[in-house]
Amino acid sequence: SKSEQSSKRRERFREYMRKLNPTAPARATIELGLVVEDLHGSLFKTLAARADLDPGSQQLLVGGIGSGKTTELLMAEQWLEQQGRTLSVYVDVSSETDLSGLNSGALLAGFGLHLSGAFSSKGLEDSIGTNEKRALRAARGQISEFAFGKTNSVWVPEYVYDPDPPEDYGDPNDYEQPGHYVTQTVPGKLKPPFPALQRDIQAIREPLEMVINAVQASSLDVVVIFDGLDRLISPDRFWAVVYQDFRALRRMGVAVLASAPLSVLYGEGRSISEHFDRIHTILTLSSDPEKNDYLKSVLSHRGGTDLLGADEVELTCGFSGGVLRDLITLARDAGEAAYIEGSDRILSRHVNSAAKHLGESYRRGLGPEQLKILRRLHKERSFDVASGPNIELLVTGRVLEYSATDFRVHPALGRLISKPDRDE
Repeated sequence: SKSEQSSKRRERFREYMRKLNPTAPARATIELGLVVEDLHGSLFKTLAARADLDPGSQQLLVGGIGSGKTTELLMAEQWLEQQGRTLSVYVDVSSETDLSGLNSGALLAGFGLHLSGAFSSKGLEDSIGTNEKRALRAARGQISEFAFGKTNSVWVPEYVYDPDPPEDYGDPNDYEQPGHYVTQTVPGKLKPPFPALQRDIQAIREPLEMVINAVQASSLDVVVIFDGLDRLISPDRFWAVVYQDFRALRRMGVAVLASAPLSVLYGEGRSISEHFDRIHTILTLSSDPEKNDYLKSVLSHRGGTDLLGADEVELTCGFSGGVLRDLITLARDAGEAAYIEGSDRILSRHVNSAAKHLGESYRRGLGPEQLKILRRLHKERSFDVASGPNIELLVTGRVLEYSATDFRVHPALGRLISKPDRDE
């Protein structure tokens, strides 16, 4: 019947959309087996192996938004857990606090909260005595206060301005000094939005070290994974935590894996390699037809070829520019367009429609000067990576980096800006 055919078609498209969901949590995608592990040469094993072999080492993972950094970090966490001698703590900084107000101490606060929770959830408290448990509870309280702030009641004396009290006043020591209580609030590091505080990192170091020592007493090393820092457009916020939080973690013997914005590679006056043991860069995958086998494997692994033909796969890969998130977004939006139209397959016009929407999302918000830069790059392949406006275009994914000398406009955007529009 028609209703049965319609129901089967809907379930077929639903399954396709479920597997090709660009906003699905990376952890769930890994658990469903939808990730191609060797996409970046099994980079996650390189990250995890260094952290496993060199306790206290610090590594940075740099790449454009949507390039797969979160997936690599989570697979590194999974690999470390499988070794059985590491307590890995994953912290998505962007979900913990307002990145626009990120300052020193925020990463330590988030790490402390997650480490305390992991210590309890993994049953590590079972092997320690009562006094140690009491000390750890106090340490957790200090960490929580550092993270979220606290409120104190402070006694404020009322001063007597007359220097000569009356003769019948008696001994001043016999009287309680007049005054009153006021409430004093100390802001926390993770209370968004929070001001750029100049608080001593030592305030959290002692309780953190107490929890870390308790973990290490169970013959476990501690690794913290900071994700979400790649969303920082300006590198200044990133450097603020590098100089304070990362340095403190190194002294405490905690290995660090962290994502970072592309802008840290091209800033002036600072050498990122001086502060980290290894820098890993995820370059954009080639979308050229003769080199995009990895992109095709992603679509095939997620069931994309159930609805996409060979020509449509090539077209989707080309418009994605090699950005994994955009590849999945294009395939999914094209499936939605085909479903609305009543087609049983995704056709080229559906992929073109999805590419137009993606290009418009990148085109939105661009000013005349930015469009001028993009058109020059699109036409002449000329791009000054040290320029501030150019770095912003690179960080926001409008310009893609394929090698140290190969920068291109995102293909979905390039088709829309090849000629000035009437508004310009």
